[in-house]
Amino acid sequence: MIDIHTHILPGVDDGSPTLETSIEMIKQEIMDGVESIILTPHVQSRVQKVDLSEHQEVFETLKAEVLRQGLNIHLYLGAEIFYRSHLDPDYQKMSLAGSKYLLVEFSPMVETPIEDIIYDISRSGFIPIVAHVERYQYLKFEDYYKIKNSGALLQMNASAILGLEKNIKKGLVQKLLKAKLIDFVATDTHHPEKRPPNLKLCYELLKKSYDESYLNQIFYLNQLKIIKS
Repeated sequence: MIDIHTHILPGVDDGSPTLETSIEMIKQEIMDGVESIILTPHVQSRVQKVDLSEHQEVFETLKAEVLRQGLNIHLYLGAEIFYRSHLDPDYQKMSLAGSKYLLVEFSPMVETPIEDIIYDISRSGFIPIVAHVERYQYLKFEDYYKIKNSGALLQMNASAILGLEKNIKKGLVQKLLKAKLIDFVATDTHHPEKRPPNLKLCYELLKKSYDESYLNQIFYLNQLKIIKS
């Protein structure tokens, strides 16, 4: 499996606070059968602790420690971009693994014209992935089709599928999966205990109800396209 939404980069946001914690989270991912991880620290967000320009140095330090410990994992750098209408950022600096894919989140509380924003981002040459799409409860079910038709891919948190997230409607999660509107399942992990990586547990649950070919797409093959692009 490949995890494309994580807060493992240490000391940069509300995720892992230390290098040691990050290593523990990476070891958990490896135990789950994850072969590659894209680190996606928050940017343009209130929980962001350091400037985007500092991410690369922290990333290199983490990679060096992973190499020193001989951990069998591939690490890539990206970002989780909180969309703000008044900003005009260089999205390429925030893309996933240097690709044209962007992981974008929106306010779960303030109703946002996600469809229109996605269309504009797509027109600029990027492929937006809407982060934890199950959280935007102001969306109607038909809106998910409209957002995808505007050029987006949809990411769902494994913890939402497992019923571990508050205020997430289980019926919506199941409906999105049954309609095969979800393109990626990811952990959005923030901590080895409070919000641990959980892709394997999620996969084991879903394989009871969904065909293997679809699960292979949303846990591995679609993610692989990002890394290979």
